[in-house]
Amino acid sequence: MKKKNLRSNRGQMRVIETILASIIVVSALAFVNTYAATPSSQIYEVTDLEKMGYDLLHDLDQHNIIVPLVYDEDWTNLQATLKLTLPIDTYFNLTVCDITGSRINSKDIIYGDRITFETSKNTASVLYTLVGFSQKTAGTYSATAEYQPRILILQITRG
Repeated sequence: MKKKNLRSNRGQMRVIETILASIIVVSALAFVNTYAATPSSQIYEVTDLEKMGYDLLHDLDQHNIIVPLVYDEDWTNLQATLKLTLPIDTYFNLTVCDITGSRINSKDIIYGDRITFETSKNTASVLYTLVGFSQKTAGTYSATAEYQPRILILQITRG
């Protein structure tokens, strides 16, 4: 009778041992999964930057903010507007061209170093077109419009 009792105790200890080992393994996997640094996908990152850049230019155009700045060639305020609108760790380089592709902006519209764009793995480029503007008379825009397309080339990256 004693032998049978000892065998059942050994079996119970093996079951408890297995349960404890399973708990330790599951806890270790949960801990590692929580603190593991997952690599960022370059495709997702560039797509995210493209969407952010296009949304920015589109919103500024819809609110009639970017049109006066581009056609009045107010590059300093355009740079400040982009800098304030984008997140802090986002760098940009904007080039304004006419329909032939000639650069119009004489001053660089850039936030960040050029080296940042050259060394960054994830840089997106967004093209946005402004088709024209309303004539400005006495500080307001009238109903007549001028067809002078401008092509905005926005390079955007995160630092």
